[in-house]
Amino acid sequence: MSAKTDSDLSSQSSEIETFSKLLGESISNLSEYKEYEQSRAEVKNDSEAQELINEFEKQRQLFIIKRASGEATKDDLEKISDSQEKLNNLPIMVHFLATQEKLSTRLKEVNEHISESLSLDFGDQIGGCGCS
Repeated sequence: MSAKTDSDLSSQSSEIETFSKLLGESISNLSEYKEYEQSRAEVKNDSEAQELINEFEKQRQLFIIKRASGEATKDDLEKISDSQEKLNNLPIMVHFLATQEKLSTRLKEVNEHISESLSLDFGDQIGGCGCS
């Protein structure tokens, strides 16, 4: 009887893997996902955006180091904010962030559909211990 149970579990696992792959493929075919991927590629290929991203990352890393050593100042934080604001105001980044938000909203909807069947928040469960 144990062999049948093991076989049933194996079959269920295989079914879940199959449906997971189908879900991934379906998500990759969503217009929101395609738009996001296109805008992400545009950002990667835009020299001005990449320059601003690099500058923001340098400022952020410097702040983290200074904060860890107790040397961070309000001026350091303002430099990060200014750098991020410049980056986020770049038209190509405005478009990228909008497509990212649309995709995130759509994936939250997918999560809600999965969660309904499970009577729990699936997204929270995969990201944490699920103890609460």
